[in-house]
Amino acid sequence: MKKIKKFIPRSLYGRFLLIIIISTLAVQVVSIYVFYYAHIDVISKHMARSVIEEMVFVKNSINKPGYQELLNELSINTGLEFSFENRRRLKKNKIADSDWRKSKIYDYINPLIDPYNRFKSELESHELAPYEIFESPDYSDILIVKVQTKQGLLSFDVPVKRITSSSAQVFTFWMILSSFLASWAAIVFFRNQIRFVRELSDAAEKFGRGQDVPNLKPAGSEEIRSLTISFIKMKERVTRQIAQRTDMLSAVSHDLRTPLTRMKLQLELMGDGEEIQDLKSDVADMAKLVDEYLDFSRSDDKEKSSTVLIKKFLQEKIIKYYAKLNKRIDGVIDLPDDLEVLIKRLAIKRALMNLIDNGFNYGNSVSLSAHLSHDNLIINIDDDGPGIPEKERVNVFKPFYRIDNSRNLDKKTNSGGSGLGLAITMDAVTSHGGRIDLSDSPQGGLRVTIFMPI
Repeated sequence: MKKIKKFIPRSLYGRFLLIIIISTLAVQVVSIYVFYYAHIDVISKHMARSVIEEMVFVKNSINKPGYQELLNELSINTGLEFSFENRRRLKKNKIADSDWRKSKIYDYINPLIDPYNRFKSELESHELAPYEIFESPDYSDILIVKVQTKQGLLSFDVPVKRITSSSAQVFTFWMILSSFLASWAAIVFFRNQIRFVRELSDAAEKFGRGQDVPNLKPAGSEEIRSLTISFIKMKERVTRQIAQRTDMLSAVSHDLRTPLTRMKLQLELMGDGEEIQDLKSDVADMAKLVDEYLDFSRSDDKEKSSTVLIKKFLQEKIIKYYAKLNKRIDGVIDLPDDLEVLIKRLAIKRALMNLIDNGFNYGNSVSLSAHLSHDNLIINIDDDGPGIPEKERVNVFKPFYRIDNSRNLDKKTNSGGSGLGLAITMDAVTSHGGRIDLSDSPQGGLRVTIFMPI
């Protein structure tokens, strides 16, 4: 069963074509087979017997008194010409049948591929054997039949139309033509139905990436219309929930800024004591958390995609930016200079900066490399930090999740956070149809690999 599945098309359109082809071929094979055995075989039998009876009459009349005048009259009336060579024998050697002719299947297929099969069987049943049959080299509509008799060799010129019926070719032609027309009509109709499914699939994929998708117009069959309407309702519910989440987090974060600002002013007026400095540090951490909440709630949903030269973007917006901060980023960007990629600039920049900041926070060196593979842009970010345990590599992308190990954000005052950095990065990458993988870095720390289709 698994071997058969390898040959089954994966697309719905391909499977539909396979169903049409198989069913059409099955109907044609059965119809032609039944037609030949139930109709053509009967007609061919009667036609062959008519000619055979004349040939038997000629054979039995040889050397009888007055046979020449009688047979000449028979030839004129029936169109069956013949000649007799006294004391001649057929020079026929026995040729071994091939394995195909010995097969049982040959007995069923032979009537279909040999138009003279019934004529041959009638020759044998009427004791007109041994014999030879071949087409006339001078006339394509004449069949030469040589029959061995006791007196000599009897040769007949048999018109092909007297032993074969042209209805077989006509039937086969119309069978194939009608099947072709029916298949063509079914394919055209189904292609129109598939178009609506593909439009719905494209809309679902774009919506899954976070792109703005206009509502589709329900069309096609009843099932496809129902599916389209369900998708529209689902999209509206999801969009409304995202908007509510964004508005709520934005409102909460915005409201928190007012008391934080008052606290900063009050602390500035209270002097420079040790306790005051601790409070200022706590207020700064709170302000940073509020900014991260705003970044997460915004998620760049309203940013439009634009075409950028990706190599120039990585060099100028990322590597040179950190060089100005006296942070060196090594690595090789193996990309064509003219390669253009459709991305959200701010979203991708924020995602890469989150990953690079994490690398510098937990390690001493960070490298960035990029290359193409199978129509995918692959970006690797490596650091030499303590890494992330394998069992935690799925959880770190969850919003507000923080691990209590060597990469715990609370253990470094310069890297405190809310656990939203990787969640923001994941949203940015998946909105472009990509994915993120975490693995061990050759530098001994963590490797973050971003896959993005181009």
